[in-house]
Amino acid sequence: MQYIFRFAMTFVLALAVAGIAAAQDPTKVKRPVKNPPQYPNIIDLENKEQQQQQDKEKAEKAEQQAAQDRQFQDALVQAVTSLTGELRMLSDEMRLINLRQQAQFDLMKITRVDARIEAYERELRSVRERIYANDTEEQRLYQMLTPESLQAQTTNAATFNRDQAIQQLKAALEARIRAIVTEKERLRAIEADLVSAMSLYQNVAGEAEKRIDAAEEKLRQIESLPQAKKDKIPASDKKPK
Repeated sequence: MQYIFRFAMTFVLALAVAGIAAAQDPTKVKRPVKNPPQYPNIIDLENKEQQQQQDKEKAEKAEQQAAQDRQFQDALVQAVTSLTGELRMLSDEMRLINLRQQAQFDLMKITRVDARIEAYERELRSVRERIYANDTEEQRLYQMLTPESLQAQTTNAATFNRDQAIQQLKAALEARIRAIVTEKERLRAIEADLVSAMSLYQNVAGEAEKRIDAAEEKLRQIESLPQAKKDKIPASDKKPK
């Protein structure tokens, strides 16, 4: 009985010593646990899914923001394009208005200038008629100054001194000629002034007519621009009526 008890005690001590030695030996491999705890892995999985969800939401938000930015940029480009077109149309309309006003002003100027030119032409005809009449009268007086004409004019004169009568008649004719020459010089000066004024007004009328022609040409060009732009639009881009 004592032998068995001692053997049991010895076996228990041997097992205890072996357990302590095994615990103190770091190179001893631990046996795998049949059902290891899953809490650490479960926590890691939840964190990964949460992170993936957050990344997905961030990506969706970024995509939505990018789409909104693209829409805003497209809308801004369309607005700027529309505004540019409206400004161009407004500029063309202002040019049309200015051209029409300038053409109307030039047309009124031509009307006034033509009236003034007609008045100068009438006055010029009168002056030239008077000059022609003075020329005719001057030639007639020179013919009357010839000796034969002077003799004939004093034949029936009641005078005792024919030579004196001839000299008096000659002096009167020469004075009349001098007056006619002076009048002709004055009329020639008036004629020159009228011709100069008419030339000036004719130049004004010619310049106004050129401006009117240029304005009409520009009006045709500007008015043809919208139709030309419409013709350049592809058929696929034109909206059906």
